[in-house]
Amino acid sequence: MKKYIIISGLLLLVGCSNGLDTSKLSESQQGEEGFIKFYSAPSVEVAIDALPYKVNLPEQLPFETKGFKSLGITDFGGKGQHPEAQFIAIDEQENNLILSTSTAHQDYPDSNPEKITLDNGYQAFYTAPNGLDVIVKEITYSYTLIMPDLEETQVKDELMKLAEQLSE
Repeated sequence: MKKYIIISGLLLLVGCSNGLDTSKLSESQQGEEGFIKFYSAPSVEVAIDALPYKVNLPEQLPFETKGFKSLGITDFGGKGQHPEAQFIAIDEQENNLILSTSTAHQDYPDSNPEKITLDNGYQAFYTAPNGLDVIVKEITYSYTLIMPDLEETQVKDELMKLAEQLSE
C-alpha cells in the first residue's frame, strides 16, 4: 500500500509539472549557450498542451479562416519556465491575426499604450494601430490584427471583441 501511495504521488508531481513539455515538440534552433530555445509543434493542440498554462484562442474572428496554426514556441531561459507561444490565423484577403501568449511581463519603453478595462474585467493595453495586450491571471495575450481594408478605429473595435472572448 505504501508503494502505491508513493508511486501515485510521483505520477501526480510529474503530471503537474510547471514547465514546458517538449516531448511532442521539435527543437528547431538553439540560441546562444542554450539561453533561448525554439520549438515547432505539429499542431495547435500539441502546442497548447505543451505549455505550462492554459491558452484561450478566440473562436469568433473578424474574417473567415480555416483556424489557427502554430508559429512555434520560444523558451526564454532554455529551462521551460517562461515559454512564449505564437499562433496565426490568415484568410485569403491578407487579413491575419497573430496571437502571442506568455507569462512574461510586458514593458512599453517606446510607447504609451491606452489602458482599458474590458467588459470581462481584464486589463488591456491598446497600442495603435493594431496591437492589444490583455492580462489574464499571469498570462499575457498579445493580439496583432492586420486588416488593410479597415480603419484604425475599426481594428481597435475588432481587437476588443477578440479580447472579450477570454475567460479563465
